[in-house]
Amino acid sequence: MDRVPGNPVLLSGAFGGPFVIYLCTPLRNALTLGSQDRRSGFSLLLRKVFRGGSLAGWTGGAAPAVVACPQFLALGPIYHALHGAFRGLAGVEGDRHVLLPSFFAASGAGLCETCLTFGSQSRNAQMAYNSSFVSFSSVNDGSRIRVPLNKTYQFWGVGAGPMFVRNMVSATSVRTMSPWLRERTATAPVGPGTHAVLCDICCSVSVCTITAPVHQLFNFLATTPQASRLPREQRWKLARDFLNKQYFTPIPRQSPLEPELYSWKVSPVAARDFGMRTIYVTSVFTIYMFIERTLCSVMKS
Repeated sequence: MDRVPGNPVLLSGAFGGPFVIYLCTPLRNALTLGSQDRRSGFSLLLRKVFRGGSLAGWTGGAAPAVVACPQFLALGPIYHALHGAFRGLAGVEGDRHVLLPSFFAASGAGLCETCLTFGSQSRNAQMAYNSSFVSFSSVNDGSRIRVPLNKTYQFWGVGAGPMFVRNMVSATSVRTMSPWLRERTATAPVGPGTHAVLCDICCSVSVCTITAPVHQLFNFLATTPQASRLPREQRWKLARDFLNKQYFTPIPRQSPLEPELYSWKVSPVAARDFGMRTIYVTSVFTIYMFIERTLCSVMKS
């Protein structure tokens, strides 16, 4: 009974984590559709997610929600174990935050998260694509074909590389950048709990400029049927072509001597994907931290 006050964190990870991941499934599915649709805005993508009824928005959300339980429970202890080991190797003493050991530990935690969630998240993306695009496709040339579903327990495959980069950068933002920011804004006129949450959200949103395109590359590879059949070199070319077409617009140079030369500008799709990723990350953090604070308050009282 003496350990009850420590249980809210465990309960938040065991029940709050899966609840939040499942609740935000429509936002995640809208991001998935955006990787295959450069013309639609966020509101239109969200409407496409709900094709087939109000429950269609949660297509494929069960698998990531189930895996979220070990994901939320394991990443904390794994990170702290790796962080302690790397601090020991670097000879760091005391409680001061050091960036390099924290970065390596966050990278290891990101790799573990990728292996835990790749099968479920890629399957979620494939189910959302099949449900919203293939089943309601008006294209008759056969370009929209049903994507085979990955197994939930699959720990690596096509798209796992971008997913690892996304998870590593996300973990680094919370574990490495956020404590660094908290140390330098310690005089902020808010409570320590609120201060920590604000720093977490600020750092998570700031790295969306990296995680948004990488996350969309993962979705694109997971929902492109031919990606799994291509050799590695052609798959790299497919990934480069996607990033170029998704986030850059060619502008022909007005030079009659060199008509083949182009300038490039950032596509409006970049702002759309950044906005959707920011909304998703902020929603997950805000709702999860609300659940954790509520459980801590109720159980302590």
